Amino acid sequence: MNTSEYKSFLHICNRNLNNSDFEVFNPKSTIHSTFNDIDKLKNQAYRVRQKFINNIVDNLLLFEKNLLSNKGKINWCLSYEDFTEQLLDLLSNKKIKSVNAFFSNFTEELGLKETLKNEGISSFSNENKCSILSPDLAVVDTASMFSVFDSVFEMELFLDSKIKICILPINKFICNISDIDIFTHIFSIYKKNTSFPILSNIFTPSAFDTNKETYVFIVDNSRSNLLAFKEQRRILSCIDCGACKKVCPVYQSIKDEPYSNTITGPVANVMLPYLENYENYKHLSYNCLLCGNCSSVCPVNLSIPDLILENRKFFFENKILDFEDNLLIISLKKFFLKRKKMNSKSWYKRYLLRRIIPKTTRKLVYIPTFSKRTFNQIQQDKI
Repeated sequence: MNTSEYKSFLHICNRNLNNSDFEVFNPKSTIHSTFNDIDKLKNQAYRVRQKFINNIVDNLLLFEKNLLSNKGKINWCLSYEDFTEQLLDLLSNKKIKSVNAFFSNFTEELGLKETLKNEGISSFSNENKCSILSPDLAVVDTASMFSVFDSVFEMELFLDSKIKICILPINKFICNISDIDIFTHIFSIYKKNTSFPILSNIFTPSAFDTNKETYVFIVDNSRSNLLAFKEQRRILSCIDCGACKKVCPVYQSIKDEPYSNTITGPVANVMLPYLENYENYKHLSYNCLLCGNCSSVCPVNLSIPDLILENRKFFFENKILDFEDNLLIISLKKFFLKRKKMNSKSWYKRYLLRRIIPKTTRKLVYIPTFSKRTFNQIQQDKI
């Protein structure tokens, strides 16, 4: 979907914003019944995630060392094609024709379900020889995997498997097992909207359990592209709880269709241009009203609107925007920097602004009304 097509979706979104039937996810009642100071918890969760991201290479290597000491095995994958090839080689070598697969957003991104189907491998097994799971988090210092389950049956199915295959993106880690308690509460509230502890498990491979094998696939799939950006890399702290989708007025209006990707919602607006390509996904950085709803509910204190603005700045400075959008921004910049025009009457400034902004764009955006008193006049009163 190109930029012009996408703008029509934003127009629909703007029309629907005042819809009284729009339900906003509000975890406050659940939060306050569980914690006295949720802001402290969110700040702590952010620091824990950033501690891993800021030293991601060394932390991943330490995880590998700890996993190998527990007799686990690790597979590094640059892309989903690389992951698919290595996974199928493992299943073939082990002569596995059926697995118990626990599908998630990340396995959907990697196309796991289609891969198993195309190879004639059943995603449910009565033998329970092999299970495939994408943990919610992994822990560096113990080489443990933290997972949330929907039922006791699913949890026991995974734990009893002789061969466990865990699939993780490079960013879904924390450094210390002592911090995992924070995230059990966070997943309860923001993913399940309940104050009760969710059904979860921390699995650590054991060197003494010789009858079972653990394989961990760590997949980049272009996430490392974000590490080159000081601000945008913060989005890698996302724990994929989905809370931001529930409060985003744009996403609630347009849903998944315009993304043409398995990653959707406010986080995708920041990530996808770097995970895929600038040309086809740069318009997502304008898929935001900067209302701040996502930031208010994010359990790891990510300010997504700030990251959206960083994307816009980057695309403008590197001439990645469409020509007409780039020209509009340059014209607006010149207009607002001219003091003579800023000191003119409010109606005249609005008139000039309407002349700068194309008619097609004016249909999609609100043209602000300027204050009757200029900045110079307000400052002179203060002297």
